[in-house]
Parts: sequence; structure tokens; C-alpha cells
Amino acid sequence: MEMEPVVLTPNRAVARRLGVPYRTLSGLARELLRGTGLEVASPYRARRLLVQAVGEALAPKDPKGFAAALEGPVRSLLRAGAELERLEREASPRVARVAKAARRYRELLRARNLLDPAELLVEAGRLGKRLCLDVRGYPYLGQGELAFLLGVAAPGSRVELLQTEGLWGEVNRKAKAALEGVGLEVKPLDLSPLGQAFLQGSKEFGGYQVQALRFSDMEAEVRHVLARIKELLSRGVPPKAIALVARDDRRYGPLVAAVGFEQGLPVRLLYRIPVGETRLGGLLALLGEALQGFPYEATLRLLSHPFSPWKNGVDLDRARRLRPSGEDWRDLGLPEELWALDQATSGRDLAEGFRQVLKVLEGRVRGWPRERAALEALRDGLRELEEDKEGFFQGLSELLFHLTVPAQPGYGGVELHTPLARYGGSFRYLFVLGMAEGLTPAPVAEDPLLGFAEVKELKERFGVPLEEAWEAAAREALVFAALLGSVAEGGEVVLTYPQVVGRDPAPPSPFLRRLGLEPVPPQEILVASPVEARRLGLWEGDALEAAMQAALEAEKGRLKGDGSSPHHGATGSPYRPESLCVSALQDLATCPFRFFVQHVLRLAGDREAGDGDRQDEGAFLHAVLAQGVEAAVALGKKRGQEVHSHLWEHLEAVFDRVEQALANGENSPYFLRRPEWPHRRNRLLWTLKRVLEEREGVSEKQRERRRLFSKDAEVLAVEERVEGELQLGGFGRVKVVGRVDRIDQKGSKRTLWDYKHAYQVPKAKDPETGTLSLDFQLPLYRQLLEAAREGQGEGVEPEMFYYLLPKAERVESCVSAGFERALEEVGRRLAEGSFPPEPDGEGKACRGCLARSLCRVGR
Repeated sequence: MEMEPVVLTPNRAVARRLGVPYRTLSGLARELLRGTGLEVASPYRARRLLVQAVGEALAPKDPKGFAAALEGPVRSLLRAGAELERLEREASPRVARVAKAARRYRELLRARNLLDPAELLVEAGRLGKRLCLDVRGYPYLGQGELAFLLGVAAPGSRVELLQTEGLWGEVNRKAKAALEGVGLEVKPLDLSPLGQAFLQGSKEFGGYQVQALRFSDMEAEVRHVLARIKELLSRGVPPKAIALVARDDRRYGPLVAAVGFEQGLPVRLLYRIPVGETRLGGLLALLGEALQGFPYEATLRLLSHPFSPWKNGVDLDRARRLRPSGEDWRDLGLPEELWALDQATSGRDLAEGFRQVLKVLEGRVRGWPRERAALEALRDGLRELEEDKEGFFQGLSELLFHLTVPAQPGYGGVELHTPLARYGGSFRYLFVLGMAEGLTPAPVAEDPLLGFAEVKELKERFGVPLEEAWEAAAREALVFAALLGSVAEGGEVVLTYPQVVGRDPAPPSPFLRRLGLEPVPPQEILVASPVEARRLGLWEGDALEAAMQAALEAEKGRLKGDGSSPHHGATGSPYRPESLCVSALQDLATCPFRFFVQHVLRLAGDREAGDGDRQDEGAFLHAVLAQGVEAAVALGKKRGQEVHSHLWEHLEAVFDRVEQALANGENSPYFLRRPEWPHRRNRLLWTLKRVLEEREGVSEKQRERRRLFSKDAEVLAVEERVEGELQLGGFGRVKVVGRVDRIDQKGSKRTLWDYKHAYQVPKAKDPETGTLSLDFQLPLYRQLLEAAREGQGEGVEPEMFYYLLPKAERVESCVSAGFERALEEVGRRLAEGSFPPEPDGEGKACRGCLARSLCRVGR
């Protein structure tokens, strides 16, 4: 009884058109190898054995890097079934070196009953099993495919192969002769008139509509094509009638996905990406890092991962302050499952622990096709790491790279494919992206280790059928011809050309010239998303139009100088807080909008980005000086010289004490947790030492200007809280509170000190001149002290000094005529509830302002 031939097709498109099950030559080869004891090595195992082989055979300085460079040449020799021992003996040195590595690699594979994927077809063809085959829809046969057919196809089998005249058909003519020589029937692959026109260089397309469109860049190209596809789908055209193709699908894939998401068009990307780029892969990578001593950053990121399956009892804010590692995590409540996994004694136990993590996550990834594919790939791939615990974690990172999954699988929608996956089908509409030179066709490049000269040597001298450059170019052309031939009669083909690829201009593809097409701009602009409509000013029916119009009016008002608006500091009613601090009043006198952001809205900025670090460091230095002085006073050392000596002697101890207290506190400042804190710490400690050191060889005047403590004065108070009610112009009386850094007393005269972590005395804006020239803070403290002393008789006017810590210099404060006017202006702002961006005319107040990311100052 004659058996039915096994029908084989190169891709799903051909199988779907013929209505047969999808089976390929490589799939049949895998079936034939079952039961022989040989298996195809996984990508991870193949790469590891290749690295080992290169190290043993060639002993390079960098086995991994050299193995990566040799991977292509080695597989070319294995795919061609070359006699490696002979090549090692007789070939040129460069070829012999590749053959030596390939031979050792093959030995390592066979010792484990493994095959490299490139050997699959050749080795299956050597088994001697003969089958009746019906091979359909092949425009081109590669070396391995031809060798497999010659070894497996029984006489009478049929092979459908594209036949054409000229150089492009030379390889197929040789394949036809070889197949017919062993009794196979070779039938020509029928192409549509469009495919034939491409092969013949004809401009007659019959009943097909073919157009070439030109775009300024790849984004404009993708937007137009996807908008056209969306229009077709809205007219009822089924997705299976549309083919979207790009020769370089990895380059176009992310852009197609992003634009498709914006346009509401479901898109599937089926090129493969490493599992490490998926969320599950990222979780396992972090788990592998964490299990190597639980370092702070990797462990914290693991616990914060959206797929983390452990019940997290760790106080993450406290962990960020303490920056624990290793056993320190126990006190913070690290999940017991992680501790148990860390105690695994073998690679097998670790792999099983990782599988348990994946099992817990099965339900969470059920609706995510890519993550579900990653889970299955990881579950099978972890067995590769079971050999030993020491190599587990290094192997894990390699495994996550070599295991791959589709970039964006799913159901329905439009699929982006390469020509190899779409030729031979039957489509009404074909869209080909990237018809630029260097993209379509793919450029033919010379391998640095197995170049054109070595390929010619192998082919002519040793009979190794490697693909030459002209054959690679012919293959690209035959596949493109078959792609054009997949369009049904009366169908439409759109070939799009981006004038710029990346940042470089690119000429049109030579395939366009062969078809006699000159790319032209599209005749119409297609709009498929609200974003595109907004770019063109098409706002009709857009829900965002009202908000945008309001924003535009607000900007117009700001530019016209119409005063405050709700968009920049207007509360609409008087602002009457229970109390105001001195720094808030200074901010209000300097720039109303700064006051509005920091003291009304109470926005703190982005601490992790460094907002507020300068203020936090200043507070740190204040705390060190305050605790040091208080400790001296507590010991009865109140005179300036005594305090100075005590502080100098115990400065580092006080510094350490303040640092520890802040680091362990509930609201630890972020700058203490930065990696560069040790360097900042040394700088701040040096700043204080420079303030306190007694320099030799300086004049008495210079020494006096540097002095932080007067010799004969006594410290009366440290961090003294002062409060009182002040009259702010027509607004009325307001309770104001503040804290004086230090008050000294000498006889009946007092001295007020304010430490500044700055190189200049902070100034407020003078309302008369608009310049940042008004001394405000210490005069305000003096007025508060006078208000507190009201009714106790006249006192002696106090001295007032700012001390600039980075310069180790004191600056005397004085009350100017503009002070009272500034208080009146502050009262007016509070009464109106209007806090627009009005810094000084030179914009000095804007430097380092936390409100700068929100400010719309019209300068």
C-alpha cells in the first residue's frame, strides 16, 4: 500500500494557504532523531560548551569573547557537514583555527549525546531513513535543507522550488540537478505576475496596485502604515488578509508597538527577546543577586518588584535609612522563604526553589502571554543549572540571556513579520516597511574570522558548500520575490521608504529601482489617534480641548502681565495661618511663589534627586555646633574661649553622635543614605575644623573676622526659641516664631548669631529697588526679641552676626530702611492671598529654589 507523502512547508503562511498541517524540514529532522539518543543542545548549553571548546583548543585570553566571535563560523562549518579533521590539517591558518575549535566543540557535544542546532538537518540526513516527501513553497534551499533532502527524501518525492533565469537562479539550478540526480521530482514554484515582474525587472504589474511612499523618518512611516491598516480593519477587512512586513523587525518592532498602542491598534511582535527582558526574568535575576549575601540594593529591589511573591513584612522606609546587608536583614523581617532558599546546599535545591517561586506566580501571569511563555521557558531551562551551587548564579545570568520568548505575543491583531514568515501566503494587502538601502535587502557582510577569501577556499578546494556573498544576495531577492508573489490577484502592495534611518540619511532600496518605482509622499494625511489629531490642530470632539483652552488662556494672561491667577499662586482669599516661621517670611519677602510652594502647598521637592540636600546639610552642621556648645555649657564652660577649646577637642565625637542619631531617626535625611555620603561627610567635617582652627600668621583684624566665639563673652542660650506678634502693614498682627542659633552676653550687651551653610548672607528682595539686597532674618529676630521684652524697659541694642561656615567668616547684620517696607509688602501679599512668581530682577533668588520645576516666572 502506497503511503501518503509527508507535506512540508517553510512557514505557516504557506501551510495556511494550502490547508495542510504546518510541518517543516527541521521539525521532521527532530522527529527522526528521536530514539537515536541524540538531542539538540539548548542555546545555553551550546554556548557554554563552545566557550569550553575555544578555551581548550585555542587558549585565548578571553574565551567568552572569542567564542562569541567564533560562533557564526563554527556553525557554518557544522551546518555544511565539513570534514573538520582535514580542514585542521590542510586548510589555511585562519580556517584551521576555526576547524580546530569546531572539532573540539563537536567532541564535547557528542560526549553528552548532544547536537548543535546547526547540525540538526545534516545529522538527521545521515540516519539513512527514507520517506516520501512533498516539499511545497520553497523559494530557496539552504545548505542544511538540501543535505537533509538528499539523505531522507525517497525516490519519487516532490520538491517545489523557485526557478528563474540569470544569476539569481544559479543556486536553485544546482539544487535542482542534485535532487533530480537521486530520483526526486523538482517542480517550479509558481509565482504571481507581480513576483515574476520583480525577478524579470519588469514595470508591468498586471492587475496589482503597487505604490512606493516616501516619509521623512521611520516614525512618520509607521504612523501612516498603521493608520492605513486601522482604516482597513474598520471597513471590515479581516486581519488575516493583511500582511505587515519589515526585514529588520527588531528595529521596527518597538516603534510599531508604541504607535499601535497610541492608535488603539492591537499589534503582535513575534521576534524573540531574552527572557531576562521580561518581568519574570527580571525577578529571577534579582533573586539570584539577593541570594549572594543579600546586598542592600538587590534585596530592596527584589522586595519592591511587582511580581514579588513573598508576604513583605519589611519596613522599606526603615531599610532605606539603615541600608542593611547580609544578616542585618533578619532584624527587619526578611521573609523566611528567602532565608530558607539561601540555605540550599546544591544547585538542584536552588533550581527547585526557583521553580517553586514560578509555581506561585502561575496565576498572576495567566493573562500575560509573554510572561506566561517566559514562565514555561524558565521552568524547563532551570534544569541546566542543577550541576553545582557555585556555578548556579553565574549560569543564571547566562540562562536569562539565552532563553528567548516572543517580544509581544497575544491573540488577534496585526502581526509584524519578516519576509521569511510571510512569503507564500495569500494576502489582499501587503505593507513592507523599511524599503531603504541597508534595511531591505539586508546588507551582505564579511565575517571577520571566515571572510570571503576563506569561504572561496573552502568551497573550491575542500568542497564545503558555504554560502558566498552573491548567493546571500540572491537568497534575499528570491525571498522578496516570493513575498510579492503572496499577494492575491487584484491586491494592493504598499512599499514605504524612510529617508532617515536613525540619524543617517539613506537612499531607496535597490528593490524599488528594480520595480521601476520612485517613492513619493503620501497624497493624504491619515489621522488614527487623538495625539496625531492634536499635532494637526484638529480639536473637534477632543475631551482635552477645554482643558487646553483654559491652559492657553492662563498663559496668555501671564504673558500680558494680568497679575496672579490660580495657576501661579493666587489663593482667592486672604491667607491667615495660625503662625509663620521666620524662614517663611523671608521666602515671602524674597519671592511670593517660593513661599506659596514651600509653605502653603508644602511641596518638598524630589529628595532622591537632591532637592533639599543643601538645607539638610546646613541643619546637620547646626546640630553639631548646637550639641557641642550645649555640652560645654553643661560642664560650666560658658566663656567663649572655653567653649571654643571644648568644641575643638570633641568635634569628631559630637559629629559622629549627630550622624548616628539622624541616621537612626524616623525621618532620616536622604543625603545620609547616598553612596557619596562618606565624601560629603569628610567635606562637612573639614568645614567645621576650618572654622575652629587657630591660624598662625594672620592679623588681629582677620582673626576677629574669623572668630566664632568672642573670648570674653558668655554663651547665654543655644537654639533659643523666640516668638511674638508682629504688625505686618495693613494685614494686622501675626504670630511669628523662630529659633536663634546662639545668644552671647558680655556685660549688658547681647550678641545674636545665625550660622549659614552658604558663601553669602541670604538676602530678601527690597520692595523699592527690586534687588536682592535686604538684610531680613536677624533684624526680624531682633524685632521678635524686642516684642517679647515689651514692657520690661529699654534694653541695649544687640549686636547681630551671620557666620558663613564654608568661608569661616562672620558678617555683621544691620537694619536698613527697607525692612519695614518689606514687612508691609508681606502683609499685603497675605491679605490678597496672591503669591505670583516675582523674584528679584536679576533672578538670583531662583538659584537653588525648590519651586523652579513649577515656576512660570515671565523672564
